[in-house]
Amino acid sequence: MSAAQIGLDDALQAGNYTFVDRDKTEDKRKAALMAYDCDVFIASANAMTEDGVLVNIDGNANRVSAIAFGPRKVIFIVGMNKVTKDVDAAMKRARNEAAPINAQRFGLDTPCAKTGSCMNCKSPDTICCQFLITRYSKHKDRIHVILVDEQLGF
Repeated sequence: MSAAQIGLDDALQAGNYTFVDRDKTEDKRKAALMAYDCDVFIASANAMTEDGVLVNIDGNANRVSAIAFGPRKVIFIVGMNKVTKDVDAAMKRARNEAAPINAQRFGLDTPCAKTGSCMNCKSPDTICCQFLITRYSKHKDRIHVILVDEQLGF
């Protein structure tokens, strides 16, 4: 959502790039697997701490697994609304702000989609299946974070 909000998706689609938007592809699994061998994977974080730790929650693991391993470079577009004091606050933000909004956006039948806050459910529709905390990249220059002084994403 953050990349789309700043116009990056449109710019990449209009440019001389092979741009794969998994949401606009019939074979979502194939698109997700392509991410592991791409040159650049663009993502956002559900939350980020003031000292740069990234927190992400995923339902299918396609996003968090690509962040953890695969693409040669990962670029995060992060709005300042996602910056939190510490990992505990980042987890709370990811579970109580990002997850409920995404569950609503995807039309899922979860308690958080109905109440707007995490109920620590294990609903069949839950999107809180995998949690990734990225505090450091072993591979120099693989992960980049672009902070945008705006409210972006959820």
